[in-house]
Amino acid sequence: MPDPIPQEYQVYDPARHEIRVVVIQPPKHRYWLHALLLLATIFTTLCIGARMQYSFDHNLGLFVPDVDGWPWRWVFEDWHRLGLGVTYSACVLGILGAHELGHYVFCVVRRVYATLPFFIPAPTLIGTLGAFIRIKSPLRSRADLFDIGIGGPIAGFVVAVPVLIFGLLASKPLTGEALASAEKGLVLGFPLIFKLAHWALGAVGVHSAAVQAPLSGLYLHPAAVGAWIGMLATALNLLPGGQLDGGHIIFAVNPRLHRPISFLSIVVLLVLSWFYWEGWLLWAVVLRFTGSRHPDVPIAPPLNRTRRVLAVFALIMLVLTLTPAPFIGSDSSLKGALDQWHANRQQQNQHTAPSK
Repeated sequence: MPDPIPQEYQVYDPARHEIRVVVIQPPKHRYWLHALLLLATIFTTLCIGARMQYSFDHNLGLFVPDVDGWPWRWVFEDWHRLGLGVTYSACVLGILGAHELGHYVFCVVRRVYATLPFFIPAPTLIGTLGAFIRIKSPLRSRADLFDIGIGGPIAGFVVAVPVLIFGLLASKPLTGEALASAEKGLVLGFPLIFKLAHWALGAVGVHSAAVQAPLSGLYLHPAAVGAWIGMLATALNLLPGGQLDGGHIIFAVNPRLHRPISFLSIVVLLVLSWFYWEGWLLWAVVLRFTGSRHPDVPIAPPLNRTRRVLAVFALIMLVLTLTPAPFIGSDSSLKGALDQWHANRQQQNQHTAPSK
């Protein structure tokens, strides 16, 4: 099979305000590395999913960190338990894989060199840190940047919606030990898309127990948890700033708006981290260190009307998938954690204060 032919790219130089021609050699795909990371991520998500499915089947409670977060020893005791995690693993990796393949397919269509997806295995509560691709050649136009940037979120969202519907229908009301242990585990906050899907299932006459119960009173099936993770990943990628997908979309729509919107996003994330979820602080830092850098693309031509309409759809996806408090708890926010720390310090001081 002949080697791929190098391609010429016209690269915009913002310092000189001119177009220069560069020749880019096609990257060599390290298929073994992609396959190894994918297999490792399948294994870690199978482990997490197996324990999650076992807890769901036996009504043991959802997301108890000291058990469900570290199921490795439990899985190693009986390898056959891995089969329980197939549904969760398939849902999570299906959504994340669709997202990255959405980017990759548009890279191929727009003749931009890129790697295949790198999946990231991790011993976390969800079994992975996501996936990513690396672009290896310049972008010829704002249209290229827009198509590649929005292709991932749309593909992931399209896969996540049916997974969400299936997961909700397979869920059940919280009862018994699961209800009692819910206070000890993580309580998930739901984005708008979950609330709309739950309402829509009831509106069309679905009579399952999960639809009749309130959303906050559901024991989520592992597939629904996978959809929740997929929606959160979509929202994080669509944050409008930096070199996230949302930042690429903003830059493609209007390059001058990229920096001020990135700054505004950082401010909003800091506010959200104080009142709702401390994890937003990390994403504010990510935007801060990537907000001023962006692939150089020619200013002209601007995007056509169809792509501008798709940019509005990207904003709608962000509204549907973003939740200010992904995890609900008294100490989930920076303010709550600080208040808890002060309360603990006062309690310690009272215990150590000398008696008169």
